[in-house]
Amino acid sequence: MTNDRSGLIPDRKAVTGGFSPSIDFASSVLAGLLIGIVLDWLIGTRPVFIIVFVVAGFVAGFLKLWRSSAVLEEMAEERRRAL
Repeated sequence: MTNDRSGLIPDRKAVTGGFSPSIDFASSVLAGLLIGIVLDWLIGTRPVFIIVFVVAGFVAGFLKLWRSSAVLEEMAEERRRAL
């Protein structure tokens, strides 16, 4: 018994408009900022953890972009081979 619901679930790009990589990057930086603010507030330091976690957020966001671009390159290479 197969239940094909593919017509009911929209494509990710149709929903996000292709902005998913940029949203991933921005959310990584924002998460790092929020974690840094909370840690600095709890420990009483200023702005040590904010700087550390914002930089970590940039690195994490960049790695996400790097991985998504690698997937796109692989898909393009497969299309070229098919032609």
